[in-house]
Amino acid sequence: MKRAPRGPSQRWTILSVALAVQTAASTVGAALAVLLPFVKAEFHLTFAQAGLVANFSFIGGFLTLALAGLAVDSLGDRFVLVLGGMLSGIGAIAVSLAPNLWILLAVVLVMGAGVAMPTPAGSVAVRNAFPLRLRASVMSLRQTGIPLGAFCAALLLPPIAIAGGWRAAMVAAGAISVAVTGAGFAIYRNSGRPERGSGQGRGFRNVMNRDSIIVATAGVLLVASQFSILTYTVTFLVHDRRLTLTLAAAFLALAQLTGAGGRVLWGVVSDRLLGGSRRTALILAAATGVVGSILLGSLPAATPLPVVGASLLICTLGAVGWNGVQISFLSELARPGSEGRGVGLALMIQQPGILAGPFLFGLVVDATGSFRAAWLLLAGFLAVAGAIMSAAHERPRDTDQLVA
Repeated sequence: MKRAPRGPSQRWTILSVALAVQTAASTVGAALAVLLPFVKAEFHLTFAQAGLVANFSFIGGFLTLALAGLAVDSLGDRFVLVLGGMLSGIGAIAVSLAPNLWILLAVVLVMGAGVAMPTPAGSVAVRNAFPLRLRASVMSLRQTGIPLGAFCAALLLPPIAIAGGWRAAMVAAGAISVAVTGAGFAIYRNSGRPERGSGQGRGFRNVMNRDSIIVATAGVLLVASQFSILTYTVTFLVHDRRLTLTLAAAFLALAQLTGAGGRVLWGVVSDRLLGGSRRTALILAAATGVVGSILLGSLPAATPLPVVGASLLICTLGAVGWNGVQISFLSELARPGSEGRGVGLALMIQQPGILAGPFLFGLVVDATGSFRAAWLLLAGFLAVAGAIMSAAHERPRDTDQLVA
């Protein structure tokens, strides 16, 4: 049974709340990476260890995403969206109280479970609210919440950490998530129960198919690239380019804004210029990231800072900008009624890349004493991701969904 059409006002309310909660939760998710120099110094970590700590929260996401997708299909997107925003905020505040590294890691797992939940919840809500002709564009706009959250973390948290320590900055990130989620809960009503269809079987084969598995497999390398950039941009600019922490964080903020703009760009390219092709847009995004990564790995030490910054932005445009189109692709590949589970399972498949990518990137930096080879490794991640993505098939456009 199809849902009743939603008016433009309700659609944009759904999109606005999903974007706001995603941004707030992503501020929490990015906090440890932005504060990595402080955490690395306090706990005497190597670069590889620091990369694991900064992204350890995503193990919590790995353990939660499939359940979150099932909850979206069963209980509705509003419940999961609000639960995720609140849990991420409370988790960030709890991280600030951790007395040692092991307790910190345990609490970070809980925080990561909350950070992961808004993605399947918000994605299904937006997918159901908008027609197919706009879907990649609005899904990409919603997914700007992840780099916008990193932007907020990079802009707001370093000054707080300098003034009051990294733990105070974690409290601030958590308070933002709780406050924004509470406001969203007050103005947003559930978008409705999922429509029933042939995808109501609960087995893996009833939710995932050949093409969604291919897209998710490529996503392992895409998220490895995205989170390597998020994790190490500040440290790279401080260590290799001798920038101050505040200036390096400002470059990260600018890079994340570029990534957010890239998500909108690739969504519009997919919808308007490529006739709805998600696969081609994703391959183009990966290729753009390859170009930027090779530039970063090839520039001599004396390269002027604006050139380094421009290379970083090119890399981020592709390596961070792909996400919204991919989520749209995954939701369209899922059977009706299984969208939440389909997106949740695919994201769960991708989660190991969030830890493995920064860890391998950090290992290369530890082994070479420089970031040059690590940026070339990042180019390799993106090139292989594009090659894998080229094997996926797209479903024919359903013309009756092309109108509102």
